[in-house]
Amino acid sequence: MLKAEGVTVVYNGKKVLDDVNFEVEKGELSLLVGPNGSGKSTLFKVFAGLVKPDSGKVLYDGEDVTSKPAHFRFRKGIVLAPERMRVAEKLTVEENLKIAGKVSKDVISVFPDLRRLMRQKAGTLSGGERQMVVFARALTAKPTHLLLDEPFQGLSGEAADRMLMKIVEMKEDGVGIALISHERVEDLLVYADSVTLLLGGQLAYSVRVVEPMKVFGKLKKFMML
Repeated sequence: MLKAEGVTVVYNGKKVLDDVNFEVEKGELSLLVGPNGSGKSTLFKVFAGLVKPDSGKVLYDGEDVTSKPAHFRFRKGIVLAPERMRVAEKLTVEENLKIAGKVSKDVISVFPDLRRLMRQKAGTLSGGERQMVVFARALTAKPTHLLLDEPFQGLSGEAADRMLMKIVEMKEDGVGIALISHERVEDLLVYADSVTLLLGGQLAYSVRVVEPMKVFGKLKKFMML
């Protein structure tokens, strides 16, 4: 399990996260939702070791990794696929993927279009193509816990469907997946095991998903879905 306990992060005197608890079990899909500025991406960066909490801790299979650097967590299998389609623009698609490990046919099969783009500089790609690279790079790292921040941005309907099916497959294979998304929330709830809502950096709602449409109705009160 990957778990945040009482995590607080302060930027310029303001609490971006305020005593937040959130966990990701292996073999489960945990949705993290909330309006822009609610602290979702910051929480993922805390998990990945890119932001140090002012208080609270991060546990990985019971081990306190709060003070461990990002590369230590990456080797443990905690992999972040960041928002805004972040790629190494001066490297080719193939080089971007090799940053994370050995590129397999299984990874490329998720997005067949990547085959023809392998030697192209990532900085010349469209937004949707960059998103494919971000996701494929995360898969190449063979995560035990995958943190997906707005993974459907820029993708066509077919590509988004492929990604969703791969996420479900990874969950069934035992990977713990935490996912932030303003898109396809209704679809995701069908496969989600839990959903957590952040508002203003605080935990506003958290529930195990038994009746997806009931949970979706609850979330619509807080978000534009």
